Amino acid sequence: MSDRNMLKWTGIVTVLLVISRLLGFVRETAIAYRFGTSAVTDAYLVAAVIPQILFMAFNDAVKTGFIPVYGEYHRQGEGNAFARTVYVLLGAILILTSFVLVLAAPLVVRLVAPGFGGETYGLTVAMSRILMPGLVFIGLSGLSAGLLHTKKNFVVPAIVAFPSNLIVIAAAIFFGVRFGIVGLAWGTFIGMITQFLIQVPAVARQGIFKRDKLLWKHPGIKKMGVLLPPVILGGAALELKSVVDRVFGSLLPEGSIAALNFSNRIYLLPHSILILALLTVIYPTLVELHVEGKIGEFKDTLRQGIGLVIVSIFPMMVGLVVLRVEIVRLLFERGAFDVSATHSTAFALAFYSLGLVGVGWQLMMNRAFYAMKDTVTPMIVTIVLVVLNIFFNWILIGPLQHGGIALGTALSINIGTVLLGYLLRKKIGPFGGSRIFKTLWKSGLASLAMAAVVTVGRNYLTGGGFSRQALEIGILIGVGAAVYFAMIYLLGVEELQAGLRLIRRRKSRV
Repeated sequence: MSDRNMLKWTGIVTVLLVISRLLGFVRETAIAYRFGTSAVTDAYLVAAVIPQILFMAFNDAVKTGFIPVYGEYHRQGEGNAFARTVYVLLGAILILTSFVLVLAAPLVVRLVAPGFGGETYGLTVAMSRILMPGLVFIGLSGLSAGLLHTKKNFVVPAIVAFPSNLIVIAAAIFFGVRFGIVGLAWGTFIGMITQFLIQVPAVARQGIFKRDKLLWKHPGIKKMGVLLPPVILGGAALELKSVVDRVFGSLLPEGSIAALNFSNRIYLLPHSILILALLTVIYPTLVELHVEGKIGEFKDTLRQGIGLVIVSIFPMMVGLVVLRVEIVRLLFERGAFDVSATHSTAFALAFYSLGLVGVGWQLMMNRAFYAMKDTVTPMIVTIVLVVLNIFFNWILIGPLQHGGIALGTALSINIGTVLLGYLLRKKIGPFGGSRIFKTLWKSGLASLAMAAVVTVGRNYLTGGGFSRQALEIGILIGVGAAVYFAMIYLLGVEELQAGLRLIRRRKSRV
């Protein structure tokens, strides 16, 4: 994919994801407003974590395992029959998995939250049983997104969370009054269903759901069977970081899990917008280049992706650390979410943010391995990462409480990223490390200049109501962004120059 097309589609997907994530933050704000950092919020978050882990594991696995195999057989005219068979097979597996998890909910909750007891434990089990069946729909949603990405339809998969978020917001505000936190759980389940249903028309237009024979013995099923288990295990292990954090959080005072969750939502916002947009566009391209044997272009695309991660995410990482209290206050401090909850959440956010660039690099390099049909290496690295996460949490939880849990996550991510980069270089050879390092130090220098300006600007924030806070923080972020982009322009960062060339070409056409 050319620089121009990569930037164009990344921009389109980014805009859609920004809208989606803004709705996601309204959702989190609604939950914080109604329930705060309370014991019932902890119960809901633990109940939601198992479906979330399995969703990320299955969703990522299906996309990364399905896209290269489907692409291969689609060229031979067997793509639709193969995809139809995968839908039926995956649906059956997910239904069985959900049924088992509903039965085993008491044991699962005991493993995930060993510190829970009494009413909190019973409430968590009840909500787990409401949410577990949603795995069927979010798993099929991931398969639908993977298929649409191969068709270069990036729009529909990018808006699947729109109706889901609106439903959860309504459930928190309205159902929460009458039915309490259980009403929120039911709203979340309904939202999971919509994530699949909204993609059905677009998939149907591809002819996937036409009545035809199922190819149970299709060779692609066997290939996916080989590719998927390591990705599922790796994805589940990666999401186990959330479980690890909540296991340790359940041993801390009430509200610690909620503070970790709200800070985690803010910290992952750049990932869920910019990085996800890049991965959505770049991964099918990496698959095509590898299939065609264009290893040079494969490396260039990978390097461009990593460079864009650095340029876009580094200043956000620094900005979240500097403005952690102000951002948390703006987003969540209202209703049951008080000043104490703001500082508790901001404390964790500062430590979580230190792993933000590492998350982007890691996900980008994982996709490079998946494009080469190597799903084992990322799985092994992820398992190592989880072990490191447990170790760091155990060491740091004493002196830093829930902040130690966040710092442990960041440290394990960064170490895992270095290990993954080393293994990728061994597999494909150098892929522009010197140019990546040049982008890294230039973006780092520009981010430090930005941080100095923003730190001074914080002294002039006057606070007040939501609108005034939003205006003041927005202006300060805008000034910081201007300083950052001016610096990387003066330093000649390659990724910015590519973007400027694209803008100039468009203007010349107009």
